[in-house]
Amino acid sequence: MVKIIDIDALFDKYISDYVYKNIGKVKPEEIENNIPKLYEKFGKEKLDELGGLTPETYYIEYSAKELLECLKEHIEKGVAVSDFLCEALMTKKDSEKDFLISLDTAKSDEFIVYVMNVLSSMDIIPASRYFEYIVLNYPEDISELATELLSKRADQVKDLILSQFADLDDIKKERFCEVLSYASKDDKVFDLLVLEFARNKKKAYIYAGYLARYGDERALPFLLKAIEDEKITYSDFEEIRFAIEALGGEYTKERDFTKDLSYKKIKGEEKSVKES
Repeated sequence: MVKIIDIDALFDKYISDYVYKNIGKVKPEEIENNIPKLYEKFGKEKLDELGGLTPETYYIEYSAKELLECLKEHIEKGVAVSDFLCEALMTKKDSEKDFLISLDTAKSDEFIVYVMNVLSSMDIIPASRYFEYIVLNYPEDISELATELLSKRADQVKDLILSQFADLDDIKKERFCEVLSYASKDDKVFDLLVLEFARNKKKAYIYAGYLARYGDERALPFLLKAIEDEKITYSDFEEIRFAIEALGGEYTKERDFTKDLSYKKIKGEEKSVKES
């Protein structure tokens, strides 16, 4: 069993000792700039609190299962999770099964996010599991991360998304459209992205971005039609125009947005930046 130790607190003490020894020799801003180097040096220090081991080697001999239990206990007890624990977990790529089991039994959202990030660093993305994190109403931070990671496996989950898309609510549909915008060319995906762009006029700026990323120039007629809407906001206009240009098209018609609130806000911010 891994002994739970607040290594970040030990680093704080290490920094305090460093500052005390260098009073009048090193400026505060120099210390702040040197934090990454000091942290690296700290990682190689043998510490009594770690049984004579260094922070870099303290966790390395434990199994993935033991380290995952350690991570879980850190979170339950409110003890900071150090980078050294996460880095040790990242070396356990051959223990994917233990990571997946830990996700099955997880009771903490924070724990799930940590494990997802560690798996991602090892280029392990259990796509079907992350699909469920979006569909089954997991907390926003988990479903957002699942969306981001599934975007790296869009072709792997493409058919699964298409098969269930019609039964999802609008929030889930938006997340999966983001994922599908990274997929390879497929008529079904294209048709769905165009349909959702047309259906979500209040979020045209988001769905135009998905079409731009997807990169199919067949979307140009739909974008050119949408940009002609006389009620379009300036912010939506700019995003749709960007999508048109990204797909090789062009829109040069002059439009008057001087009465549009988003136009006034954006232009006001641009003016402030220029004046400063």
